[in-house]
Amino acid sequence: MRDKFVFRGFWILLAILLGPPMQAQNDSFVSFSIMNPTLHNPSWIGNDPIARVVLQARSQWTGYKTSFDGSGGAPSSLVFNMSVPIAAKFSGIGLSVLNETIGPVNNIVFNLPISYNIIVNGNKLILGLMPGIISRSQNFNELRFNDPRDPFNRIGTQETQSLFNLGVGALYSLPRNSYIGLSIYNLMQPEFNFGLSGISNKLATNYTLMLGAFKSLTKGLELRPNLVVKTDLNTLTFDLGAQLQYNTRIWMGTSYRWSEAIVVMGGYSLMERNRLKLGFALDLVIQESQAKKATSQEIYIRYDLLDFVFGGKKKIKTPRFIN
Repeated sequence: MRDKFVFRGFWILLAILLGPPMQAQNDSFVSFSIMNPTLHNPSWIGNDPIARVVLQARSQWTGYKTSFDGSGGAPSSLVFNMSVPIAAKFSGIGLSVLNETIGPVNNIVFNLPISYNIIVNGNKLILGLMPGIISRSQNFNELRFNDPRDPFNRIGTQETQSLFNLGVGALYSLPRNSYIGLSIYNLMQPEFNFGLSGISNKLATNYTLMLGAFKSLTKGLELRPNLVVKTDLNTLTFDLGAQLQYNTRIWMGTSYRWSEAIVVMGGYSLMERNRLKLGFALDLVIQESQAKKATSQEIYIRYDLLDFVFGGKKKIKTPRFIN
C-alpha cells in the first residue's frame, strides 16, 4: 500500500509541475546532476559506501557571442567533488569546488559537505550540512552602462568579495529502491555589494527536491527515472529524465529541462570493478533559441577510490542510489 502511495505521489507532483506556466531560474545547470547529487544536497555524501572523485566540465550555449562586442557571455562551469565514507558512523565527509563564469561574473565556491545516517522506521535517513565560502569576482570594465552616474561605473576594473554560505539537506530511502531528497542552499543569503553602500545584491535561498527510483528490467539491465525540482519560491524549474544502465558498465539516458532543453547523455565504465566512469551529455536548446546557441556540452569523469575510508576498511551492502 505504501509503495502505491509513493509512486502515486510522484505522478501527482509531476502533474502539478506540468500544469501552470512557469519561468526557469537564471541559475546555471549541469546535465549530470543526478550522477553527482552532492552538488545540490550534502546528505548524499553519507550514501556513498565508496570514496570517489568526480569532475564535470560544462560549456553552456557553446559558441555563443554577445551582440555588442562578440566576446564572452556564455556560462561555463567546472565542478570538482570528493566524498569519503566514515566507518564509525557510516556517514561521510567531502569537498566540493565549483568554478563558474557567467559573462563578466566569476564565482568560486568551496563547500565542505558532511552527513550523519540514522534509521527511521527501518529505512535510512541521511542528514547533511554544507558550510562553505563563495567568492565572487565582477569585471566592471566589461559592463555597458546606460547611466554614467551608475555607482558601479566608478569602480572601473575587477572587484572580488568572499562571503560565508550554508546549506542543509536530507535524503530518505523509500521502498523498492526509490528515494526522496530535499535540500536548502544559500541559507545565509550572502550579499555582494563590493563595498558600495545602498547596493543590495543578495543570493536567494534555493530549494531542491530530488525523486528517483531503480527498477530491474531484465538481467543486468536497470531503469532509473528521476526528477529534480529547483525553486527560490519566486521562480521554478525542473529536470525530468531517465537512464538505462547495463551491467553497471554502460549507461545512456535523456531528460527534459523545463523551458530550456532536451538532454541526451551516455557513458562507459573502465578498469577493475568499473572504477573509472566517463560520460558525455549534449543539451539541445528548444526554447528561446534565438537568444542562445543550439547546444550545450558537458563531460563527466568519476574515479572510485576503492576501500578508502576514514576509520578503517568496510564492506557494506546498501541501496545503490548512484552507482
